[in-house]
Amino acid sequence: MKIGGPYYDKLRRGQPKPWYLSRSTERKNPDGSSVIGTNGKALRQRQRTYYESKSLATADIPRIRAQQEETGSSGYVLNRKAAEEYEIAKKITGENSLVEVAKFWRLHHPATPKAKLGELLPGFLKDLESRVEKGRHVDDRTSRLGAFLRAGYDGRYPETVTRANVLDYVKGIADVAPRTRRNHKTAIVEFFNWLVEKQYLLVNPASGIRKRHLPKEKKQEIRFLKLDQVERYLRAAERYDPKMVPHEIVQLIAGVRADDEMAKFRAEMVLPETREVLVPSEVAKTEEREVIENLEESFWAWWKAYGPKEGLLRPKYYDPRWYRLRVLSQVADQKAADELARLPIKTLLAREDSKTAMGRWPWNARRRTFCTYHVAKYQSADKTALLLRHRGSPYTLHNSYRGLGVTQAQGVAYFNILPKPCRRPIRPERPERGIIVQQRSPSLP
Repeated sequence: MKIGGPYYDKLRRGQPKPWYLSRSTERKNPDGSSVIGTNGKALRQRQRTYYESKSLATADIPRIRAQQEETGSSGYVLNRKAAEEYEIAKKITGENSLVEVAKFWRLHHPATPKAKLGELLPGFLKDLESRVEKGRHVDDRTSRLGAFLRAGYDGRYPETVTRANVLDYVKGIADVAPRTRRNHKTAIVEFFNWLVEKQYLLVNPASGIRKRHLPKEKKQEIRFLKLDQVERYLRAAERYDPKMVPHEIVQLIAGVRADDEMAKFRAEMVLPETREVLVPSEVAKTEEREVIENLEESFWAWWKAYGPKEGLLRPKYYDPRWYRLRVLSQVADQKAADELARLPIKTLLAREDSKTAMGRWPWNARRRTFCTYHVAKYQSADKTALLLRHRGSPYTLHNSYRGLGVTQAQGVAYFNILPKPCRRPIRPERPERGIIVQQRSPSLP
């Protein structure tokens, strides 16, 4: 603080207090921080205090300086009520600075209305959908971020969320694998990056969370379908839902990616005339046109038996139909499987033994199964890598799929599984309802 004077104000000649002291102090924001100008320096403001005489003004200079040193302000003196409030506040806050407490309060109670996280999430999802189209990625972000907001962050302002908050939330998710925790963290980082991009935030609080801050991820061995499981699964598809067959053999015998490409895969992409499978850029995960050549003869046999001429390979209500096949393929007794196949899909999947069977299906099973048996058949990953459109080293691929206990003979047998169409596929039967049930009920005496 700079104090100038005393000065005589000629405009106040003849008035009671013509003498004044001039003070220069930093201009402050409501939160106590300095107001910064365009040049990057703190702005200052001038104040005047008037006195009856020059001697009174001079005598007050030490008091002003002492008050500035004691309170940080030369113009504010605690009255009795303010002093009482100060004492009560200090008892509540303990050793915490009242300035920091006031900043925290203002942060959570802004002077002007602002959007909360729950109000901002729909905008993020809409923007995401416009860039990646509606699909698995959007569904994943909707689910994970919805869980995050339901954990108490729905009504929070973006700037009130700290790195510690995000880390505590991710580490506190119960009964999930370490990789799942990392996926939740990634979704939150993506959301807050968007908030920074849209200028709702200056800094992403979650961006500093590293892999080392989360529970260690243990690498798991590759899981795939055994040879008998593959055959039972394909026979179940033929017997219980033939329209699912082309969708499944494109993955099991041609190695097309499941989640990234099958949702848009069309029959027109299979080219029997040139013995190729075309994955156009708008479908391929790499966003570049890819061609799969040198496919096994068994693939063309299956395609001839079941491949449609045109349209999407993925049939309507795909998920429940796929789950149904997974369950039925694990029932060893054919007669029992046929009886279960007649149940409505919801009824079948609600059974406890069905839930257990569902849990046995390995992650990314179809592509990994294809890769396992293809490497085994040819005893080299070079050809497999070409079919898979694998961008890494073939050695890396071969190293991943060796030592899994699959012999070359089993690899040959896998690609010798041929179609056996079923004359009368067994489909779910609708339960009888309403008037039909009443008519078939025995009449009362």
